[in-house]
Amino acid sequence: MSETYELAVIGAGPAGLEAALVASQAGVKTVVIDCYPQSGGQYFKAMPSGFSVSERNSAEAEGDALAKRLEETSVTRFWDTLVWGVFNDEEKDEGWLLALNGAEAPKEIRARTLILANGAYETPVAFPGWTLPGVISCGATLILVKTQRVAPGKRAIVTGTGPLLFSAAAHLIAAGVEVVAVCENTRLFPKGIMYIPTMLGQWGRLVEGIKYLSTMIKGKTPYKTGWSVIEAQGKEHVEGAIIAKLDNNGVPIPGTEKTVLVDTVVCSFGLTPNTDMARMIGCKLEYKAKKGGWIPVRDETLQTSLDGVYVAGDCGGISGAENSRLEGQIAGTAVSNKTGHMSSQKAEEIYNSLKSPLSQQRRFGRLLGDLFTTKPGLSSLSRDDTIICRCEEITKKEILAAIDAGCESVVWVKRQTRSGMGMCQGRSCHRQVAHLVAQRTGQKLDTLLPDTQRPPERPISLEVLVEVDE
Repeated sequence: MSETYELAVIGAGPAGLEAALVASQAGVKTVVIDCYPQSGGQYFKAMPSGFSVSERNSAEAEGDALAKRLEETSVTRFWDTLVWGVFNDEEKDEGWLLALNGAEAPKEIRARTLILANGAYETPVAFPGWTLPGVISCGATLILVKTQRVAPGKRAIVTGTGPLLFSAAAHLIAAGVEVVAVCENTRLFPKGIMYIPTMLGQWGRLVEGIKYLSTMIKGKTPYKTGWSVIEAQGKEHVEGAIIAKLDNNGVPIPGTEKTVLVDTVVCSFGLTPNTDMARMIGCKLEYKAKKGGWIPVRDETLQTSLDGVYVAGDCGGISGAENSRLEGQIAGTAVSNKTGHMSSQKAEEIYNSLKSPLSQQRRFGRLLGDLFTTKPGLSSLSRDDTIICRCEEITKKEILAAIDAGCESVVWVKRQTRSGMGMCQGRSCHRQVAHLVAQRTGQKLDTLLPDTQRPPERPISLEVLVEVDE
């Protein structure tokens, strides 16, 4: 017989941790599951066991504090465990069945309610040479320099859009890497002026940004707005990069190209909400480009179109870690009320106390979306021979041929070419395929539904499936 919980929280980042804490403190029987060896997610990413440093930054300290608070509760925790399938057995009325794969976890558990706190993943943009060793995402760069204390190269250029570029550049410089330039795709002025009051309300972020900028100034790293890397060059590894000025749509302006000698290209083109679980169980989605693309429809308590299923954090729309923490508290409160462990009056008091800080964080989320949403013209960087689907090595030419043959949706392109069928399950290529379909057929992105998500959510061994069948 499967162990049954009142609440299962999938994801132990800022949103998941806060949700579990609120619910458990109210008396809800709660389990938290995460595929990483430790809690914290990407934002509060913990130092690997066996590593120690003399200084801890504020995010690391906050993550440690949340993890310690969780350890002091009765919450059941399964780390290094993949939730590869979620099933609803309506006939038995026993809630949701979660199929797990982890050394210390059972094969399955049941939960009456769910909070999906799966976070987000970095949005890639394909350009010539982007598959060369030495081209690396900002997230991977920060993991290397912050938690592994390893520099990815000696001479780098940072490209893409968003505040993460500052963080990556500053950490690289601190690690002894020469950063020749930061190429921000967006022109921040004059549009960014209207968001000065919003930033003044984000004092912690402002101080952090000034610190990063100071590091860049000391490192003599120029910050070029309206520019991008358009090609990485090299034979076996990155040896150089071509940068160019972009027009307002993100298309390179002919004649502005420049070549720089680097061994590392660090990229960040924004984040995509991780809706894998939400799509698997049938949550209704809507397209919000400035929130990262397709996101679940939610009410004021963050409940989705499915009763008892809540979405908290960046998987519900990109807004940052502080917003994720507040949404986790809201979702945890909603479940506590729904399961009878908290009165409606108490829940309403908590909701009201969170309204002001949540409004402030959502204003910051709108700033991120308005200023740093990836420009559609960046899809023009790829050439016919550029690989779009890295897992299956499908080129742009092959995808366009499939579209011209009548595959006018992401799903049909997948069936024709196998794009999205590899290890990443479309996380790297889905958005790029969607842009190609839209441009080739004249469709709008909000009509191109994401691919169907079926279990297993990520590739698992056949041995696991055999054991389930038995």
